[in-house]
Amino acid sequence: MSAGTRGLRHRIYEILEREDPNDTTAKIVFRIIVTVIVINVTAAVLYTDPRFAAAFPYDLRIIEAVSLAVFTVEYVFRLWSCVESPHYRGVPAWKARLRYAVTPGAIIDLVAIAPFFIIHFFPVDMRTLALVRLLRFFKLARYSPGLTSLIEALKAERHGLVACLVVLSGAVLVSASAIYAAEGSTQPDKFGSIPESMWWAVVTVTTVGYGDVVPVTPLGRIIGAVTMVSGIFMLALPVGIFATAFIEVIRRRAFVVTWGMVARLPVFSSLDAATLAEIVPRLRARSIDAGEIIVPRGDVPRAVFFIVSGVVEVDSRGRREQLGPARYFGEIHAARLSEVDARVRALEATQLLILAGDDIDDVAAANVDVADRLASAATYTVS
Repeated sequence: MSAGTRGLRHRIYEILEREDPNDTTAKIVFRIIVTVIVINVTAAVLYTDPRFAAAFPYDLRIIEAVSLAVFTVEYVFRLWSCVESPHYRGVPAWKARLRYAVTPGAIIDLVAIAPFFIIHFFPVDMRTLALVRLLRFFKLARYSPGLTSLIEALKAERHGLVACLVVLSGAVLVSASAIYAAEGSTQPDKFGSIPESMWWAVVTVTTVGYGDVVPVTPLGRIIGAVTMVSGIFMLALPVGIFATAFIEVIRRRAFVVTWGMVARLPVFSSLDAATLAEIVPRLRARSIDAGEIIVPRGDVPRAVFFIVSGVVEVDSRGRREQLGPARYFGEIHAARLSEVDARVRALEATQLLILAGDDIDDVAAANVDVADRLASAATYTVS
C-alpha cells in the first residue's frame, strides 16, 4: 500500500472516530450522520401510519435511499480504516477487519443497511421491516457519550445486576406460590396455578398493579401488601447499583478528557504521569460561548485560566491583547487581586481549564517548575 493511500486511510479513521475534538471535518461528518439517523428513525416511525405512507410515498423513499447511501459509505469506510485502530496494531489487515466486523457497533452498522437488501431479495412483512429500520436508532450509541456511558455502566455492573435479577425472580416465584395457596380455591380462573399466579406476582412486585387480577381473601390481601412493600426494596437495589456505576463512568470519562486537554498544554507537557495525576483532578473544565465575560472587571478571582481552544481578549487598563490556545492568564497572589483592573472575555467559543484557590498552592508545592510557570501568570498587565 502506498504512503498516500495509508495516509488517506488514517485520515478517514481520525474523522470517523473523532480523534481530535477540534477537527472541523470530523464535526461536520458527525452532525451529518446523526441528522440522517434521527430523520431516518422518525421516517420509520411515521411509515407505520398508513396516512403518512400514502401522503408522502416518494419522500419516504428518498429518505430511505439517502440513508442507505450514507450508512453504506460509513460502514465501508469504517471497515476499511479500522486497521488504524490501536486495538488492532500489529494484526494483519484481513484479521483486523474480521474482528471489527463482529463487534456490536459494526453489526449495528450492518443492520442499518440490511433493510434495503431484505426488501429487494426476500419476501418480508412490512411491520417487521419497520422494526428492523428502527434498529438504526442504536447507531446513536456510537455518537452519544451518554448512551456509551450507559452501556459501559451496564457492562461494568453486569454481575451485580444479574444477581439482582435472580433475587427479583425468586421474589416473584415465592409471591406467586403464596398467592396460589391463598387464592387458588377462591379464584381458580385467576390463581388456578403458580404459572397463572405469576402474572399477578410480576405486576405487584414491580409496583405496577394493573388491577386486572386482585386477591379477595384476607390472607391474599396480606400477601399482596407484603409483596408490594418488598417489591419497592427489590427494585431499589438494582437502581442504586446502576446509578452508582453510571456516575463513576461519567466521572472517569471526564477525567480522561481533562487529562487529554492538560497533556496538550505546553505548561504541563513536560511533566511525568505521576505529577499529571496529581494536577488533573484539581483542574476544572469550562466551556465559554463567544462574547461571554470570563473575568469581570473589579471581580478578579485567585485563579489561573489555561486556554485549550478558542481566543480570549484581555482588557487591562485600556490596553487589549488577544490570547489563543496554549496561553494562560490569571492572578495567584491574593494580595494583588484588589490592584487588578482588567476584564477578560471570549472572542469565540473557548474551552478553559481553571486552577483556583488552594489548589494553586497544592500544585505549586508538588512541582517547582510548574510553580515558576504559574508565577509568570501573576499579572494582567498588557505590555
